[in-house]
This record gives sequence, C-alpha cells and structure tokens, in this order.
Amino acid sequence: MATPISPTALAPDNDAETARPAPERNLGAQTLERGLTLLALAASEPMTVGNLAHASGLPLSIVRRLVKTLIAREFLAIAPDSVVRGGGELLRLSQASLQRLDLVSVARPWVLALARQTGLSAFLGRRELDKSVHLMRAAGAERVAVTTGAGSTRFLPETGLGKALLLDDDVSSWTDLFGAITPEERGDWLAEMTLAAERGVVLKIGPAPDCINAVAAPVRDATGRIVAAINVAAQAQYLDDERMAEVATAVLETALSISRELGFAPGMVAKPPAAKRARKA
Repeated sequence: MATPISPTALAPDNDAETARPAPERNLGAQTLERGLTLLALAASEPMTVGNLAHASGLPLSIVRRLVKTLIAREFLAIAPDSVVRGGGELLRLSQASLQRLDLVSVARPWVLALARQTGLSAFLGRRELDKSVHLMRAAGAERVAVTTGAGSTRFLPETGLGKALLLDDDVSSWTDLFGAITPEERGDWLAEMTLAAERGVVLKIGPAPDCINAVAAPVRDATGRIVAAINVAAQAQYLDDERMAEVATAVLETALSISRELGFAPGMVAKPPAAKRARKA
C-alpha cells in the first residue's frame, strides 16, 4: 500500500512557472527522462522534494507532479518528515532482477569478446574461501594455450585471477594468505598487491619453467563488492611486459562492462586506499 502523500510536500507551486518543452523535443521522452532522473536521485540519497528540484535542476512544480506520480506507483515513497526515498515497487523489481541474475550468463559474451580482441585465452572466476574457482574459459588464438577449465581451483595467491579477487582485502589478510606460499613464489608481494590495488589491475609475471603471465581485474556488483574476476593468461612469448601493458586496458574495460551489467557504478567502491591499509598492518 502506498505511503500517504504529505499535502504540503507536493502542493502545487503557484509562484513557479511550468517549464514548457521545446517544440522539437518529444514530450513523452522528456517526461520519462525527468522521471528517471528523479527516481535515481531519490533512490540513491533520500531527500525532500525541494532538494530534488535543486539536485535535478528542474522546476519545483514539475518535480512535485512527477514525484506524486512515482509515489502513486510505489516507485518512490514519502515519509512523514517529507523525505522522498525509493519505494516498495522499486525494491521488488530490484530483488526480482537480482534473483534472475546469473554471473556466467552476464559475463560470457564479454569474456568471449576479450579473447577475440586480444587473441589470448580469457577466464572468469570467483572466490571460495582461500581459493579461486574457474567458471569459464574463452579460447584465444595462441598455438600453446593455457587450458584451465571450469571447476578448476587454485590457491588465491598463486594466480593473477586469484590476486584480483583479493584487491579489496587488507594487509593482514594478504599476509595470512601469502605466508602460506614459499619465499620464491612470494617475492615482493606487498608492493605488488599495493600497486595492483591502486591501479585496479594485476600484472603477474609467472615463474619458470612455465612462465605463464597474466593480466587480471576484479568484477564488482551493485554494492561495489568484488564478486568475481577476469583475466587473460598466456606464456611469456605471447604475453610479454609490453603486451601486458596493452592488454591491461582491454581487461579493465571488460571488467567494468561486466560490473556495470551487475549494477556497479564507478566511484561507489568504499575502501581505504592501499597506503592507509598498509599503515594499519
């Protein structure tokens, strides 16, 4: 049931002129665009109708009319203190969308496109405790390829994909995990992870004799949380230092595209910078 509308919050603004759309603009599209703007603003940060008008740059009279309609449809709700926020219908649609969201289905076309773009094998994986689980592989064009299949697990610190899944962890977590690998494998892991966390991408040089290099980046959901990672992995003859720098851009863009489809918006990650995390360790 819709929340009763405060009569003062949505009362007509007799002093304000109702803005008239330019003749060449489609009135229906303009109204939809304005309504979506107000919906996004109120859902992300509850505020009064007056503040909505200020934040959107729309006339108060138009904001009142559109908000009244959105409240009637329960996309927005208004509290007794006249603060407008996301309504019940918005929450129901959000939950229904999340329940139908399948990570592999969303990511698959992007991972396949990444393999085509780079000519190298690309992978998607997620975290299970201290291991990464591969969810899919997209074959590249290299003659000698990394063929890790779906269902394979690896200790997180051992792979570029695993390290990307760790980028939001603090130094104490890194220390616990990296303490379990040999000094030869460990290297200067703290500096490597700190730099990767700042850049948002992992560049991993693999040890001999396999010399498997990788470029990996995290995938985030609507809360900004890391829920998966993607990577491109190949022998050094296909993925040397110079090529890794080139591929990093494509990997980052692909990870962001998948994250956007999962509801992520850039700038919503809430974590302290790596330098601050290092001081806490």
